[in-house]
Amino acid sequence: MNAKDIFWLGYKDLSEKKIRTALTIVMVMIGIAAIIALVSQTTGISSSISSSLSSLGPTTIILVSSKPTGFSPADAARLAALPNVSSVIPIVMGSGSVYANGQNISASLIGISAEGASELPGVSSLYSGTMYQDTPTPSSVIGYGIAFPTSLGGSKQNVQVGQAVTIKLQGGSGSSYTMPVTGIMTQSSTSLFNINTAVLVSLQEAQLLLHRQGYSVILLKASNTSTVTPLAGLLTNIYGTSATVTTTQQILQTVSSIVGAIGLFLGVVAGISLLVAAIGIMNIMLISVYERTHEIGIMKSLGFRKRHILFIFMMQAMIIGFLGGILGIIVGASASYGLSALQHLSASNATNASSASTSHARFQSGGGSAFGGGGSSGGSSFSSLSYWPVFTPELIIEALAVAVIVSVIAGVYPAWRASNMQPIDALREL
Repeated sequence: MNAKDIFWLGYKDLSEKKIRTALTIVMVMIGIAAIIALVSQTTGISSSISSSLSSLGPTTIILVSSKPTGFSPADAARLAALPNVSSVIPIVMGSGSVYANGQNISASLIGISAEGASELPGVSSLYSGTMYQDTPTPSSVIGYGIAFPTSLGGSKQNVQVGQAVTIKLQGGSGSSYTMPVTGIMTQSSTSLFNINTAVLVSLQEAQLLLHRQGYSVILLKASNTSTVTPLAGLLTNIYGTSATVTTTQQILQTVSSIVGAIGLFLGVVAGISLLVAAIGIMNIMLISVYERTHEIGIMKSLGFRKRHILFIFMMQAMIIGFLGGILGIIVGASASYGLSALQHLSASNATNASSASTSHARFQSGGGSAFGGGGSSGGSSFSSLSYWPVFTPELIIEALAVAVIVSVIAGVYPAWRASNMQPIDALREL
């Protein structure tokens, strides 16, 4: 008996019990869909966070002031003089609403030098236009989400380079300022800066607009990766509780461990679904064995050997696993993309509808916060996490293999039971 005959005999019984077969396949599908959705989601989150942190670089140290006045220019000068510090990037942050061509978008105002801005994701290569000059002049570079607002579908350009936008600041004077747009940033998914809905201006211009001399955040670049940890320890000793010191590697390790733990937990949940599916397959196939007792006796009387009967029932389990795996991959991928699309939509709506008057966002990592906006900035520096699921060929192949293997293992006992049935006992079942 060749493989084609075994496949046809296994498929024939499944096709005759369509509802039973369909329900069994659905059980496998649910387990595989859960695995695909959960793994792709956690991989997407990890990839987004890693990409965001990589854009800042492994030598970056984030210094956030806990004092209302923030960091002073003297602080920046002292930090630049420390050993193993290659660059110091002061940042001033505020928040408000941007008005342009009838659109009102909550936004962050970020004051940073043109050279420092190139360290931020989405800024090193502008979508269009040029960077502003490091002078106290009313010119700005806006985020992709302001130029292409989600209220217009995210694809219709609302602001062109050379046009002017009006930003109404929250807190402080609450004044409105109109400034021309010199450039538009590329779209960026990041959990650190909400670059997509940010207005970047020169450091001096931000200080004038916000009536502030201090800096909210200072980014330091260590000379190399080996000096990051000692330098972070030195900064902690210098500032104590008056500032929070965090490295990008600390954030990455903390978030990765959290995402990994969540992924493991969700994977266990998905594994339970597959276990339930395996029990269902075993149950259904045992019923099939009992129903086909007479047929098995006839096949053995006609010369079918034990291995032929074994392979027929194992083929049934393999078909169920394969079909369940294929459907599970399709359903899981669709569900994963659907969840991410809803997340993007809700995040965009929340950004557009939220009040920009909230206090500084705090990002807890390791021993403290990072990028909360220090001092009196009043700005929210963090965006909600934006990501898309990640599907790799390995994930697809492994998910399909798991579906088939689990199904085959579940079908071993029923197949063995059928293959060891004595012909005379089977023929008695008339």
